[in-house]
Amino acid sequence: MIDISGRWEGRSYELARTKDCAEKPCTLTLDVARCAAGWCGVEVLDAGRKCGSTALKLDAGERSAISGNTLFKGKLELAQGTEPYVVEVSLINWSGDEPKTQLHITGDTGGEFRMFRRTFPFNATLARSGDAHCRPESTVSLLD
Repeated sequence: MIDISGRWEGRSYELARTKDCAEKPCTLTLDVARCAAGWCGVEVLDAGRKCGSTALKLDAGERSAISGNTLFKGKLELAQGTEPYVVEVSLINWSGDEPKTQLHITGDTGGEFRMFRRTFPFNATLARSGDAHCRPESTVSLLD
């Protein structure tokens, strides 16, 4: 199983559309750790000083025969009481002068991920920035 544990942060285009980003960057920070049979991401708030709720729930992932990247499927819920995004998350390893690993999160509402849309309601690109400090609740299940 590919290990994606750690703190991941980056720009969220959905947050940029819904928040005023003039004074502070619209970033999404998630601490990802193992849970159930997959991965869970706890939203990190207040510039890393506060742990929020478990926002991301992913399966164990599988390697794509086409791209060679690892693809995870799951749900992302950034606000309590709102419809969660059904997401596909790609773990991409870039090589070059500065090798880096990124998580690309693409999400759709409506209960199913429709890959052949022209646009998606949620897009974010996150890079690993360190170790995770926030842990998911012990009762988190991928079935929620």
